[in-house]
Amino acid sequence: MAQIVLSGDELLGILYANGLIPDQVRDIRANGQEIKLKVRTPWPVLRSVRVGVRFAGFDEGEAVFQLVTNRLIDKFDWLVDRMLESLRVADYGGRWEYPHLYLDVNRFVQQRIRGVKIDDMVFDDGLFHITTTHPCAVIEDDEPLADADGDGSGSLSL
Repeated sequence: MAQIVLSGDELLGILYANGLIPDQVRDIRANGQEIKLKVRTPWPVLRSVRVGVRFAGFDEGEAVFQLVTNRLIDKFDWLVDRMLESLRVADYGGRWEYPHLYLDVNRFVQQRIRGVKIDDMVFDDGLFHITTTHPCAVIEDDEPLADADGDGSGSLSL
């Protein structure tokens, strides 16, 4: 088990650096407990929309984000649905149910990093606390593989 603590800006920087933010997202920033996005739309009249989301929790491998709404957005929820269609959230391990975005973070991570499973994620005071585990590799006789230094500590000495 490991715990990784990243600020919202650090996590967003990692996602950007690895090309994991959809092209339609033109600007994304962590601002306290809120993540603010500027999303390009396919419509000529409304070229982009600014939206805010809050981390709402982590449940069964899915990070849940809630759209920060106001009366105007609530009246035009269909507009948000159409905008998110263009983001292809399913390609990123997600699904949209207004006003929540669910991201299957383990599917997302395991496509890029083998041997890591996210067990929990908490966003508190501008920091993501991510708890991970790694499944033990098993050889054919069902004995766990020993770690490199052989002391069972799970540490790797090179």
